[in-house]
This record gives sequence, C-alpha cells and structure tokens, in this order.
Amino acid sequence: MVMSKDIIGPKIKEFRKKRKLTQDDLASSLGYSGKSVISHIEKGDADMTYEKILLLLRTYMADANELFDLESTDKQIEEWKFQQRKSRSVLVYIHSFNDCSKAKEEFCYLAKDYDLADLIFENIKPWEAKDYIRENFSKITASYKEVVVVAISIGAFFVYEYLADFNIKQAFFVSPIVSMFQLILGIKMSTDSYLESLKEEKILYIDNKNEIPDDFYKSLDREGNKWKTSTEILYGEKDKIVYIENIVEFLANHPNSRLTIKKETGHNFVMKEDKDFIKKWILKSLR
Repeated sequence: MVMSKDIIGPKIKEFRKKRKLTQDDLASSLGYSGKSVISHIEKGDADMTYEKILLLLRTYMADANELFDLESTDKQIEEWKFQQRKSRSVLVYIHSFNDCSKAKEEFCYLAKDYDLADLIFENIKPWEAKDYIRENFSKITASYKEVVVVAISIGAFFVYEYLADFNIKQAFFVSPIVSMFQLILGIKMSTDSYLESLKEEKILYIDNKNEIPDDFYKSLDREGNKWKTSTEILYGEKDKIVYIENIVEFLANHPNSRLTIKKETGHNFVMKEDKDFIKKWILKSLR
C-alpha cells in the first residue's frame, strides 16, 4: 500500500528540515539507495509506502500527525483494505446466544485461505435481530470474492431466515434451529417454571436467560423458504432442543443440504472431541 505522493511529499520535506536532516541522512535511515529517492518523494514524483512511513515514525519517534491528517489517512487505509478483500475469501462465524468463542480461535486452521470474522449477538433480542444481522453481515462481507458461513443453533436460523438473498457460497450449520415454532412449543412443554411468566407476559426464556415472545414465529417473514445455498448440517444424536424430524423436514425443503449426525452428542458441541469433529467435518466438506 502506498501513501498518495501529492500528500506525503511536502510533509516529508517539512519533517526532514525540522529535524535538520539531509536527504542522504533520511535515505540511509529508511534503507533507500540514495538521496535521489527522497528528492523524488519530496517533489511528488515518487510514492512512499506505508511500511517506510512507519519505519520513519519509529526511527525518529515521531507523531503521525506530523506527516498527514489522521482522519484522511484512516479513510485511505479503509479503502485499501476494501480493495484487498476483492481477492480474498471470508469465513463468517454466526454465533448463538452466550457463545464466547472466536472465529480466529475456532477456525485458525483456515486462516491461510480465509479471513475470519465474527457476528456476535450482544444485547440483541431475537425479534430485533433481523436488521442487526443484515447490516453487520453486509459490512463484514463487503467486496469479498467468496463468503462462507459457519452458524450455531439460533444463529443458523437467523442466517437462512434473514440472509437468503446474500451471495453465500457455502454454509455450515451446527445444531441449527430449523423450526422456530418447534423451539417455542418445546420450551412451553418442557417445564412448569415457564407457565407463570407465559401467562403474565407472553414471554419465554431460552436457557433461563434469553427472552423470546411465545408467538415470535408468527412474525417471521418465512424467508427461509428462499434459502438455496449449499449447506452442511451437523446434528447431535442426543439433541433435546432440535428434533430430528424438523431436520429431516428442512432437508426435504432444501435439497442442496446434507446431514451429518454425531453420536453421543447433544445440542452443544463444546468438548474438545466435538471441536475436533467439527474441524474434520468442515475440512472434508469445504468447497
């Protein structure tokens, strides 16, 4: 990446004279072959890379404000990052609620070929999630040539429900909530502890913490029916939150999907052996 020669040239000259450096002095400290390079930079005939600018700042313990307007530079850096992404692929980790893991840790084995990003739900109610998910997913994936998604539990539900119109090459769903109606019905039937709050507030609690309206499923746009992305589904044999019948129905409605079942595992894939299984599963199926 280079700094605009029209901007940096006069600043370099001012910087050098302020410190009473010759062009030879500056060229030597920055590893240039001679003063002619500094002369061309100062005249605006040549560019200076950001690497050289950083070396200059470190060498002379200078403040970056001496060389350029930081706000303008930040915009240039963001534009450079944007352009760089055009030749890169990104894996977006769509978290479930209360999931503290990070993409750079969970999928470090893919870092060579993919940029790794997280879409985390923090203080977001399920019925408020649509705009949040679409807006942040759009920001994360802007300009990437290829997008792959790994989504967990209710995160997977939000992906196929809200992101069907995005250009996602492949998706990996772990313990996906594939029926909001079934989830809510299951919560209602699971224990009497929800009954009082249900009668008074019409609110259910997922994991005794995250709220969800008892009629949330009625407000959905049913965009999930438009989901066409190639999708790998990983399901735990002992999952008590998602019913296998709902997974089978999802597969029937989305023929571009494929199911893998892990024995002796429930809804949460948190043990080391679960993480190892997910790694092998992704590497085997990643296209």
